Amino acid sequence: MTLWAVLAEDAATREAARRAGLATRLSGSATDLEGKALAGPANGSEPATAKEPPAANALLLRETVRSGRSVWHDGHVVIVGDVNPGAEVMAAGSVIVWGRLRGLVHAGALGDATAVICALELNPTQLRIADHIAVAPDSGPGRAPEQAAIREGQIVAEPWTHRTF
Repeated sequence: MTLWAVLAEDAATREAARRAGLATRLSGSATDLEGKALAGPANGSEPATAKEPPAANALLLRETVRSGRSVWHDGHVVIVGDVNPGAEVMAAGSVIVWGRLRGLVHAGALGDATAVICALELNPTQLRIADHIAVAPDSGPGRAPEQAAIREGQIVAEPWTHRTF
């Protein structure tokens, strides 16, 4: 086991961790562990559509993400299982759920507006892509796999086919 970050509320503990070369923020986060924004690129912040997509790395979870659990990854996330209500999945890239998506999912969390969210059953409590937010309609889950993406400035769910992904 390797210690790479320290989560602490005490300022002296955080400073000691920094002096020891340990991270004081989570990998891929745009904020430090105190929630303060990190310095952006030298030329200022870029618009969400101009962000670079995440590196070609993905987190594969072969499990159900249960209520109360949060998953964060600085690339893409693939879940072979369900995302239950009360669970949160956040990714810098796209999120694919090979199962039921009934929790909160935030794809493109660092501003990638080209990210997508795909699920075999798309019935989330909330979807977020980059800085866009949507909730599922009251009509209930769809019968076919769906993909959510930003189209004309809003999140739109459409059938998940090989042509659209």
